[in-house]
Amino acid sequence: MNVTVHGPADGEPLWFVMGWGNTPEQPAVRWLLDELADAGFRTRAVEIPTNVRRFEDEYLDPLAAAVDDGPTVDRVLSHSTGGLIAAHAIDDGVLSGRAVHLSPWWGLHPSQRILFRVLGLLPTGRELISVESDRETLGDLAEPTAREPNGLAPSFMREIRRAQSSLPAARDEEVAFCTLTDGLVGVDAIGERLPADRIRLYDGGHECFASPGRTAVVADAVAALREGPSALGE
Repeated sequence: MNVTVHGPADGEPLWFVMGWGNTPEQPAVRWLLDELADAGFRTRAVEIPTNVRRFEDEYLDPLAAAVDDGPTVDRVLSHSTGGLIAAHAIDDGVLSGRAVHLSPWWGLHPSQRILFRVLGLLPTGRELISVESDRETLGDLAEPTAREPNGLAPSFMREIRRAQSSLPAARDEEVAFCTLTDGLVGVDAIGERLPADRIRLYDGGHECFASPGRTAVVADAVAALREGPSALGE
């Protein structure tokens, strides 16, 4: 787990737990980090492993260690798999309860459910399924990842399902942004965890920061980080 720092030295501290395969070098992620910097945030961006054998050991514990080494932070931003990690970290008291989750992976997309259930039974951490996301899925402004191509291992599938099945109840200051046409996460799980007034819908792909209209969406996310859920009703 790698943490990089972005934004003005005197900016307001913010943790950003990125999604699966995201890096600060990707143009859309870099754009988001620049927007956060312009809004006055000093962002600690967490790059997560793409395959794990144990959710707690390789996601939650390293994040807790990184937070212990950083400043006191009372705001959290997350995306996709990072939203699943952040939800558990908030429940553990590692991260603040004021959180904005972008397309959080709190439940499997219908297209993933059988695959994850069946392959997750295999006792291996070897990558068996290749993953290639396109602009139609991620967003029209998405560009190829800076990482080497990645695949999914049965151990990862198993741990994601386990973490989703034990998802804690949301805190009062958690909100989510999502598109109903998301092709990577189960949006029904977002609706089950949060009331409608704490969900902000947008048009586009899985990555709102790689979708047309992203400036307005991220402006609303910044407002929610500063003001809490009440910002979504304004």
